[in-house]
Amino acid sequence: MTGYGRGSADAPEHNVRIEVEITSVNRKTLDAQVSCPREWNGLDQQCNAWLKGAFQRGRVNIQIKVESTEGTPSGLAWTAKNLDESLERLASFAKSRNLPFTVDSHLLLELAKTLKDNSGLADWHELEASIKAAFDQALVDIDTMRLNEGNALAQDLKERIQELDTIREQIASNAENTVASYRDALMARLAQLKIELDINDERVLKEVAIFADRSDISEEITRLNSHFEQFNEFIDSKEATGRKMDFLCQEIHREFNTTGSKSSPIEITRAVIEGKNALERIREQVQNVE
Repeated sequence: MTGYGRGSADAPEHNVRIEVEITSVNRKTLDAQVSCPREWNGLDQQCNAWLKGAFQRGRVNIQIKVESTEGTPSGLAWTAKNLDESLERLASFAKSRNLPFTVDSHLLLELAKTLKDNSGLADWHELEASIKAAFDQALVDIDTMRLNEGNALAQDLKERIQELDTIREQIASNAENTVASYRDALMARLAQLKIELDINDERVLKEVAIFADRSDISEEITRLNSHFEQFNEFIDSKEATGRKMDFLCQEIHREFNTTGSKSSPIEITRAVIEGKNALERIREQVQNVE
């Protein structure tokens, strides 16, 4: 399920702020990608551990940024402290050589380009509490967005399953007169061929019985009803049921196929086609369900 979450936490002992952004898009399996400062080896594995339980499937991108609370990126460029120290040394050098020394924006920019913070980033283990706090905040944020989307998706799926159940009822209703219609059509064809047979003739009864057995879709109708009930249970479940829904869609499609192959009435054929089209729309939506 798609979503976006953001969280931040300060680490005052290191004068930095941790920012975490989590985005997710639909995917059948879970694939997590972590982007963080290259100095923090092993943090990606820890993030995957924190992610467990929150996501069952989907492509999840985690971006972790570090910003200095002193106004400059920690470990990546100059800090106010070392810039002041450098200016003092330059001013002292200029004075010793009787050279004019003026500090302007151009000098500050050029000096900033050459300076690096020699302290570097602290080991991520020292900042783990702040990283985890920002991470959890981002998870809460993205879960809120996913929950809102999930509620809307659940309502949509229930309406679509109800549509399928209505189609199932239409098929069952049209199937009730299938044998009688076949018997009447058979007798009409025999009459056209000028073959006089009584409706109670053993051969007629046998042919009708074979057709009735071959075209019986009562089991398929019963299984479709069971699948729809189970699907609604999955929708209301608090657990991750996306894969189960996906499998159930395959089973529903199988029942529609069997129903269509057994049935000759055009009304049932049309209903089966309509059911398959509606099921395909459900299958597309199920890909958004975790």
